[in-house]
Amino acid sequence: MLNNKFKKILKTAACMLAVATGAVFAQSAGKIEMKYAVVYPPVGAQAEGAAELGKLISEASGGRVAMKFYPSSQLGTQLGQLEGLRAGTIEMSECAASDLSNFDKIWSVFSLPFTFDNGEHAIRAVNSPAAAKILNESAEAAGFKILGWWNMGERSVLNSKRPIKTPSDLKGVKIRVMLDPILANSISAMGAIGTPMAWGEVYSAVQQGVIDGLENSPPVITANKMQEVAKFYSLTQQFVIPDPILMSKKVYDGLPPDLQQAMMKAGKASQESFNKNFGKFVEKSLVELKATGVKVNEVDKTAFRTAVKPMVDDFLKKADDRSRVLYTALTSVK
Repeated sequence: MLNNKFKKILKTAACMLAVATGAVFAQSAGKIEMKYAVVYPPVGAQAEGAAELGKLISEASGGRVAMKFYPSSQLGTQLGQLEGLRAGTIEMSECAASDLSNFDKIWSVFSLPFTFDNGEHAIRAVNSPAAAKILNESAEAAGFKILGWWNMGERSVLNSKRPIKTPSDLKGVKIRVMLDPILANSISAMGAIGTPMAWGEVYSAVQQGVIDGLENSPPVITANKMQEVAKFYSLTQQFVIPDPILMSKKVYDGLPPDLQQAMMKAGKASQESFNKNFGKFVEKSLVELKATGVKVNEVDKTAFRTAVKPMVDDFLKKADDRSRVLYTALTSVK
């Protein structure tokens, strides 16, 4: 009798400790279940990457951790999901680096146009020692643990009006951007009307003429079927914004050391595998776009770089020291 009572006391104490550390995750048949919430659909490059990440987590943890996939904004908007990570009610997510500017303004550096040559360059930059230190410290202070980085390619303009070749072609065209004002300023500097909007609203907004288009990489566009509502894809490639694979720091801190190591190992393995194969997704997506009647065209990149330079210079002039240091750390990598 006393033994059972003692067990109840220990169980209660363990629960209290879990709450105190934020380690409140579902457990089923001895497994820890982690919700992986994202805004993208259950198909496409990111969904395939998520499926592989789940397998890698299971393998690295010896089957003790199971990842449950919640695509298509099932658990809220991107910002809502990130708040869930901070609170520990959602264990994992993936987002564009710019999305974290809602928690620390230094992440707006990723919203500046033409910062990186391409996606591979961006991945090298964020993993460089100087930049990684800044980004990891910022993420953890905001309540996130970075497990790895995905190359999401070069983002270009898709619109329903006309081919875009120079900044003048964007005049009067409303282009959706993520919820960072620097992104809106950047697109506006290119000649368009930058329109911040949650991702889940974009398809219907283009379809109904509320906006004229959006900007993103080919695999994201095809996975979300944006080619159904806009037929002109111009290779402006103004933004190169990698995606961090994120875990709730509260949840991470509540794991035993061996499972913390397992999560980091799985994240790094996912980074290597996803980035190795991303180029194939881009090629396949461009073929699909053309096959569905989308007109794909090259642009005068020099004209766009010239158009945005004053905006970038002004940002860096007014930015705080931390943002400038991060920008230097990222752009010093070749």
